[in-house]
Amino acid sequence: MTRQRRAVSVAFLAFGAVSGSWIPRLPAIKDHLHLSDAQVGYALVLFAVGAVFGATAARLVLAHGARGWVRVGTVAICVALLGPGLANGLLQLLAASLLIGGCAGFIDVLENAQGAELEREVGRPLINGFHGFWSLGAIIGSVIAGVAAFAGIAPLPQFAFAALFAAAASAPFLRDLPDTRSGADRATPKPAGSPWLRGSVAIVAAIAFAGIIVEGGTADWSALYLREFSNASPGVAAGGFAAFALAATVVRFRADLLTARTNPATVARLGGLIAALGLAIAIAVPVLPIAIIGFALVGTGTAVLMPLAFSAGANLGSSGTSLTIVLAAAYAGSIAGPALVGSTADHFGLRVALTILLAAAIVVAALAGNLQAADRPTPAPSHR
Repeated sequence: MTRQRRAVSVAFLAFGAVSGSWIPRLPAIKDHLHLSDAQVGYALVLFAVGAVFGATAARLVLAHGARGWVRVGTVAICVALLGPGLANGLLQLLAASLLIGGCAGFIDVLENAQGAELEREVGRPLINGFHGFWSLGAIIGSVIAGVAAFAGIAPLPQFAFAALFAAAASAPFLRDLPDTRSGADRATPKPAGSPWLRGSVAIVAAIAFAGIIVEGGTADWSALYLREFSNASPGVAAGGFAAFALAATVVRFRADLLTARTNPATVARLGGLIAALGLAIAIAVPVLPIAIIGFALVGTGTAVLMPLAFSAGANLGSSGTSLTIVLAAAYAGSIAGPALVGSTADHFGLRVALTILLAAAIVVAALAGNLQAADRPTPAPSHR
């Protein structure tokens, strides 16, 4: 079990490192390709569209075992990371975003299914810790991105270094991944089409949809926001994402203890309220270092939202379909978020556009009460 937990942690770490490597370089890519805020938003939309297709594909292969597919998917996303750096125009950037999104959605479903399975086997929350390793990877990637931006290094060499390092360093560990093939086994399963199951999945999906708008929107736009409204240099602007990711990492490594002592509803509600507070601060006082503190608070609040939603989805039903629906809803939020923020930013400015994220955080806080304590993991019967 210890080796499997380490392997899943490393898989999340590598995934996070790739994600953290390219998002902070959006300002450089935008300048190099002479793009508008809306066009950057379109690239992020294509990333999310690809992720939805990738998540659907993952659902289809999950029944055959996740171990081999996570190993292949990790290498694939590392190769796909080169795409945004190789792009010479908007269309190439859109294609690259679609590809890396597809790889991300694919391994996202599989890794969360593996994490939820290990939760069930030990009978206590683990999912936030796994996502903590994703955030740790994002910090590593974003710090390297910030240093590269500060030094004037083009995105492509940085992406190549990050891809090679993530693929090579993770490979020896991924052989110990659990070969997850399904979701939870319920002692008294509900019929797949019952109103209880449909309602539960819909509520969890709504939380994931709104939560990813807050989390993804902050990650995607914080660097541009700091550069435009705080007059930050490219290197300092990347620090907005780094602060967001650092706060999320610290919280995720401790949140499982809080969830075990309270319940998912309480933790998710608290997360939504803290995220809303952080966004209100960043919008109201867009100056350094206050705005960075605001983004750090957003990271603190959003840290728990996706892990709790994904864990709940993985424990609804036994086929993995519910988890796929919740993840698809999250990526649908990733489609809606960049489009709304980018379009609003072009017409009213990025500062006004961030109020969309604030509203989404409030929605999460309002819905969080529906994540019941009954969704905590319980030991699954052994099939070995």
